Amino acid sequence: MKKFIYIIFILTGMLTFQSCEEYLDEEMVSDVSGDSYLTTLSGIEDALDGAYSYLKDTYYGQENGFSLTNYGVDTWTTGSDGWFKSIGQYYFDESNYYVKNLWISMYAAINQCNGVLNRIEDIGDIEDSEKQEIIAEARFLRALYYFIAVQQWGDIHFTLEETIGVELDANKTPKNTIYEEGIIPDLEFGISVLPESQSEYGRATKGAAQMLLAKVYLRMGWDNDDSEAFENAVTYANAVISSGQYTLLDDYAELFDIENQENAEVVWSVQNTTNVLDNGNGNQAHLFFLMEYDKIAGMDRSIEYGRPWKRYCPTEYLLTLWDRQYDARYFKGFQHVWYANNSSTLLSNQSIGDTAIFIPGVDVGEVYYVADESGNRVTKTLTEEYVDARHDISMKIYTPHYRNDDATTGYSLKIYPNLVKFLDPARSDKNLAEGTRDWVVMRFAEAYLIAAEAYFKLGQTTEAAEMINVVRERAAWPGFETEMEISASDVTLDFILEERARELFGEAERFNDLTRTKTLVDRVKTYCNAVNYTNYAASNISDKHYLRPIPQDQIDKCENGYEQNEGW
Repeated sequence: MKKFIYIIFILTGMLTFQSCEEYLDEEMVSDVSGDSYLTTLSGIEDALDGAYSYLKDTYYGQENGFSLTNYGVDTWTTGSDGWFKSIGQYYFDESNYYVKNLWISMYAAINQCNGVLNRIEDIGDIEDSEKQEIIAEARFLRALYYFIAVQQWGDIHFTLEETIGVELDANKTPKNTIYEEGIIPDLEFGISVLPESQSEYGRATKGAAQMLLAKVYLRMGWDNDDSEAFENAVTYANAVISSGQYTLLDDYAELFDIENQENAEVVWSVQNTTNVLDNGNGNQAHLFFLMEYDKIAGMDRSIEYGRPWKRYCPTEYLLTLWDRQYDARYFKGFQHVWYANNSSTLLSNQSIGDTAIFIPGVDVGEVYYVADESGNRVTKTLTEEYVDARHDISMKIYTPHYRNDDATTGYSLKIYPNLVKFLDPARSDKNLAEGTRDWVVMRFAEAYLIAAEAYFKLGQTTEAAEMINVVRERAAWPGFETEMEISASDVTLDFILEERARELFGEAERFNDLTRTKTLVDRVKTYCNAVNYTNYAASNISDKHYLRPIPQDQIDKCENGYEQNEGW
């Protein structure tokens, strides 16, 4: 699943495929069509591989996808750079580039899956077990692409048939129909056929289908106030939990160790590679959450510290969510120290390797927490002239007060704590945008959080607390697991949303969390107006923003008319 090339078929959906063996072969492909190529088992296998390629076309690990999941929420706001801040500030319309891009990509991907499913029936020389597994993978991917689209747009065009040629009519199908006739049966089939593990890492598995179905039922439960859907969410989340295939890693930081990507907590991930010829768009998440460290005295851009695009800035609300005395996730999720690496901009009292920047996340006089070499919590106090134990000099210290200028002492849209989850030291060049890190779509800890949310909606708060405590105990500093435990009376919707933010911050889930729970508008108005003095999200957002607008191009090209989403 690491190597792929694109071949465009003469189909409306622009089917693509991958090849692992013939990457550098020169052959005429411009006249390839589905009718000429998808007639053999190898052609079908290539087309299935191509269906996976859309995962990182515009969504997973891409600025397009991050802007539609992390912008304009309670936990992230717009940094100083970027062309598409309008999404995060809620003044975009139906012509928005990112909205249109995702729409096109999802329907091309769906059509790719439909092409595989429609044409495999004509392949004679194939064992039934192999055929069923190809079908299950294609149906899993189709379900995922439809689920992404439904979460963004609600009622959308729905078809299980391959589109060939030009079609000028489209339907707008209720999302419940898409769930009941497309997504759910596709995933149920996948659960019945897909193996628990794959020899080729990154292909769909039974656990991935179960967890995706749990997420689908959780969404349906909220959409329809449906207790049966919540019960199903519990069932499928618990199926993942009890499968024995996955475990929580002992240390939260291990999840994001680039040398440990195929770990026991990954339920399913999108694959990338260090080979730039094979990597396509790669995973570009390493770019977007970094502050402007390379403009500070003594600092230069590096592979280690990343290429800072300053797209997404943590809100003050996000930075207050952890009880850092007991919860290690803030320390393990954000960067705090930068060491001087640029001899041409050193201060008079600096040397290469000295501490150049320090972001402790507290004010002078306050305590903060770091880890010693064994991972245990160490308590320190920020003093006026902080002395680093390793480098006995003063340094640039930023404390957590968002300012409207260049943040000489506090945070700004250029200076803020760096998210380290997605840093990519495996890149071959400090300016390389196409990252090598796999994108984890589903990980085991979220299965507990899905179950907890569904239990909460069923009124079973004791069970919800038990699920949340599993996640919180792993998050604790060693020796403080008991202090991290909660009771049934602590379980509220706000607590669940905050726990999801504490665990999954930055992982492209927040817009879906807030639209699912119908809390987007209230939370943006409450928490997204204090950080960014140019951020108009709180004043611009309205109920129409629970759904994205249908791209105007889609409406204009439909001869039978295509209704715009309400309010747009």
